[in-house]
Amino acid sequence: MPSSLLQIKQPIFSSPTTMEIMTRKPKLLRSVSWNGFFRIAQIGLRILAIGFSTASVATMVASNQKIYMHYYRNYIVVAQAHYSYSSALRYMLIVDSTVGVFSLLSSIVAYKMTKCSEPKTSSYFYLLIVDGVMMVLSISGCAAATAVGFLGLKGVDKPGISWPPICSMAGKFCFMVALSIAFSYAAFACITALTFISACNLLKYIITNSN
Repeated sequence: MPSSLLQIKQPIFSSPTTMEIMTRKPKLLRSVSWNGFFRIAQIGLRILAIGFSTASVATMVASNQKIYMHYYRNYIVVAQAHYSYSSALRYMLIVDSTVGVFSLLSSIVAYKMTKCSEPKTSSYFYLLIVDGVMMVLSISGCAAATAVGFLGLKGVDKPGISWPPICSMAGKFCFMVALSIAFSYAAFACITALTFISACNLLKYIITNSN
């Protein structure tokens, strides 16, 4: 049989270009969807952190209560509860203010990164550093305020140490401080999630460019 009459049939997907497109298309779609999720999470969580930290600052500033005592037919002020009397509450107020400002600045940077086709590695690195520092500051402020709040609620009655509880007399003040601490913990949760997202984005960017 002449060799000119022989026809070798190629497989349907013999073209490497076709095979590559069909195998990589689902991976490409998953990558695009995850990139969109990370971008939305970056902006959304930073906005939530701004809102929670601002609410914490506003609530803490408004935590002011005067304690009255009935004296004959009049009421006289015998004490006043205010956040400025506690260094721990002042520290949390400063930390929440700092977190709100840096969350606003970092949200602007993150938004500009979403509009850029190829962000720089330094941008991912700076976001990770800022988020990590804010996370440490936030949990330190929450811990300090929680310790003082627990003392105000329960008090301390040990030999040589006496700290009477004040929440029975200044209920409004304690409620406002507790609400402020709750907002601060919510901001900390957002920043913790942002730190992990920033680390994942930086790692993914380094792996992609190294290949």
